[in-house]
Amino acid sequence: MRSRTSFFNQTVFWDDCKRYWPLTAGYALLWLLLLPLSRLTELIHGGGALRNPYAMRYETLGVAVYGGYIVAFLFGIAFAAATLQYLTNPRATNGLHALPARRETLYATHWLSGLCCQLAAQLLALLLTAATLGAYGLFDAGEACLMLLGMALPTVFFYSFGAFCMVFTGQILAAPVFYGVASVLVVGVELLLRYFAGNFLYGWSNSGDPLTGVLSPLYPLLAGDVGVRYRYVTAADGSVLTSLRQGAMIEGLGLLFAYAAAGLVFAALGLLVYRSRPSEATGSTVAIDWAKPVFKYGVTFCMALSLGQLLYSLFLGQYRADGDASLAGTLVCMAAAGLLGYFAAEMLLKKSFRVWSSGWKGAAVVTALLVILGCAMSADLTGYEGYVPDPAQVESVRVDFYLHSSGKTGTSAFTSDAETIRLAVAAHRALASDKQRQIALDRGADGYYTPADSDPRAVNGTFFVEYRLRDGRTVTRQYDRVTLFADELPDPASPAAALNAFYNAPSVALRRALGFNWYDDSENDPREIPDLRFTGGYVTTEHYDGEFYERSDQYDLSPAEAQQLFDAIVRDVAAGRVNDSIFGGDVSMDGWIELYASYPDPNGRAPGGAARPDADENGRVSVSYDPQLTAGMSDTIAVLRGMGVEPAFPAP
Repeated sequence: MRSRTSFFNQTVFWDDCKRYWPLTAGYALLWLLLLPLSRLTELIHGGGALRNPYAMRYETLGVAVYGGYIVAFLFGIAFAAATLQYLTNPRATNGLHALPARRETLYATHWLSGLCCQLAAQLLALLLTAATLGAYGLFDAGEACLMLLGMALPTVFFYSFGAFCMVFTGQILAAPVFYGVASVLVVGVELLLRYFAGNFLYGWSNSGDPLTGVLSPLYPLLAGDVGVRYRYVTAADGSVLTSLRQGAMIEGLGLLFAYAAAGLVFAALGLLVYRSRPSEATGSTVAIDWAKPVFKYGVTFCMALSLGQLLYSLFLGQYRADGDASLAGTLVCMAAAGLLGYFAAEMLLKKSFRVWSSGWKGAAVVTALLVILGCAMSADLTGYEGYVPDPAQVESVRVDFYLHSSGKTGTSAFTSDAETIRLAVAAHRALASDKQRQIALDRGADGYYTPADSDPRAVNGTFFVEYRLRDGRTVTRQYDRVTLFADELPDPASPAAALNAFYNAPSVALRRALGFNWYDDSENDPREIPDLRFTGGYVTTEHYDGEFYERSDQYDLSPAEAQQLFDAIVRDVAAGRVNDSIFGGDVSMDGWIELYASYPDPNGRAPGGAARPDADENGRVSVSYDPQLTAGMSDTIAVLRGMGVEPAFPAP
């Protein structure tokens, strides 16, 4: 008879299932409470669920997906620790390794038993949920399959990752620590490095999602990359009817499959590590020899970045602006925290407090590396601070420019207009060149306010710019505390003149005059939107007798009148009558204007295929404008007077 290698031992499998039945029972009870029992309770006591079946199915799938992700994370390490806990007990390790069963058989059987216990509990909860929904006519086979995927796919990943962590350590308490830290490690290190760079680099911007988010499995759920959304009906002409829902679907399903595949890879890697793991390593914090220096220097680096920067922020850097950190202070704090982490890791590995004689050389290397890193960042060897893109390379630009004084609120813009891009680049270049003076002004700040707050010729503000380059790259810069002086306006290269010129660019002036916000989908220039239709609006004027309020009058606008007002505002902008100064100028009318409009959704769908939530059943997106009328906008004032509305302005 030919012999063959087996990766499964039936006796070990059933022994695991019987031995750890309390964990499985608790896991199953949790799923029964989350799904069938909660659904039954809502259906019995909530009549709205029967009137809106799609909402009930959406919520049920949401519980399976969001709950499945969180439960998989919490119980992944619990089941891994239960099935592989013998690796943290010397007697159990030596006993099992002395049996005829090969390590491959032991590992694969233990891994499979823990996975099957979790999947069996999920299947039971799913069947009872399907029966509950079916009794009320709400069952949908496709969504039931999605529920199972939403529960099972993250389970495969987190459980396999937990098993991978278990084979690396011989301490039962160390495994959950490794597991939890590794789940956020990559994105955490990236965020710490971003913060570290911001201490030294003038204009550093932390905007945007972490580039390494997918490598930290908890991040996609927190960032909304994994979730649930409605499916909508598509009409014969291809438009999406958002008022007609077909059911629910999983957003990020492909990512869940990728994680499950990564889980199988971790399971295979765990087997390879287990095969080379010495039995004598049981009881050690790190059971694999080659992983010990990785652990030691990884702890050192993370402690230096996290605790070191925390110490600096608490004691030395509270009132320093970005780009003006104390190099010596930062390095001292980071070196102290790094050395603490280094010797702590050394103690854990050697199980002894006497590590100075063997560890001082490594500590010296760590300190030297931290000093080199800090000096390199402080010297801006990459040229980050001075880099300003060529306007010809910029496809579009987004700017947020906010003012904290002079009675202005600032403005923001998103445009592909070549002239506006040129002015934004010029403003960015002027600020980058003014680094030393801006930092010097900020050093004299009392908390948030700078000495220029008491100077009527000066304003303070923040400036953020994001370029989308033609080669696909995105470049961002952010200057949190900018001080500008009115007496520098005659110098076109000064930050005051450059920012004032950008403030009065035609596309920026139009945005400022219309006053619309980001949530109104204002990345679209209203002059370029096809089939933009005004649907109405209103004008409210306030009247004062000196400083005392008298009354307010409201005039409702017809669609035609709203269009007339919009056209008048555009003419005033084109004629330069909306030009203003960031240091003060035209006064706004007492009251406010609101214009309502809609336009066809140019995409019809959001990324991923779902209908945009702000599109109506006709596929049109609503937008509102609240124009800021100033005394110099003569065309707009004339149109209002023609409607019988007399705008009032405060006395100069």
